[in-house]
Amino acid sequence: MAARLALRAYPPSFRERYGCELEALVEDTGARPSVVADLLVGALRAWLHPVMPDESAERRRRRMQASVATTWVTWCAALYVLPIVNFILSEEPWPTPHLVRRLLDVAQYAMYGAGLILLVGALALLAETSRTGDWTAWRPLVVLIPTLPTWLIAPLLLAFASIEPFSYWIGALGVLGPAASLITVAVTPAVVVTRCRPSAKVLRLLALSGVAVALAVTTTGIACVAALITNTADAAQLVTMPILAVTVAASTAALVSSGRGAKAGLHREHPVDLEGDV
Repeated sequence: MAARLALRAYPPSFRERYGCELEALVEDTGARPSVVADLLVGALRAWLHPVMPDESAERRRRRMQASVATTWVTWCAALYVLPIVNFILSEEPWPTPHLVRRLLDVAQYAMYGAGLILLVGALALLAETSRTGDWTAWRPLVVLIPTLPTWLIAPLLLAFASIEPFSYWIGALGVLGPAASLITVAVTPAVVVTRCRPSAKVLRLLALSGVAVALAVTTTGIACVAALITNTADAAQLVTMPILAVTVAASTAALVSSGRGAKAGLHREHPVDLEGDV
């Protein structure tokens, strides 16, 4: 069972090419813990360094899908960082300077605009799936269902976090539950995008719109970093380095990935033939 789950952790494109060989290897070697660990490490490498097919059209399609998925994850990261910065810098007794407030407003508007762009792309993908009637690629979204109640349970757990001797574990559960939900929200739609096979028109729309989302993520990162730098409160300084790391990483990944996806989407010498359904 563990080996089967490890095999399913590989990217769909990798399983299409090497799935049979991996299954045969597991049958020959057995599902030992070391084998499962090797499979999980290999799955991580396959996601970080995807193997592109030799066909140029298929290569561009995979590149655009990876770009859209990465852009979504970076937008989620920026979206999660923004309220943390807003809360820390607005906390009394340190009043938020006017310049800081303006920078945060710019970041907030940028995220709203990027969210609308992503919504349009999701509706386009949803409309095509409704037309074809094949919802197989959307199954990973089912994982979101068990994580949603954590937002209702977390306040109750935090309310009883002062009860000894389990106060530490109760508080940890109250925080980790919503955190797991946020991570799931960031990951599962990206998995759906990589599993879909939309038409060239829809996929090109998603890839090109990802450039605008990447610019919004970068704007948010710059605004958050500038807000932290211009605020001298000790509370802000405590989170400066983590926020800097997240925002710089998200902005860089969004710009690089969206640029590659847009380049693949604009290549029309051999149009991407994706008549296959989602």
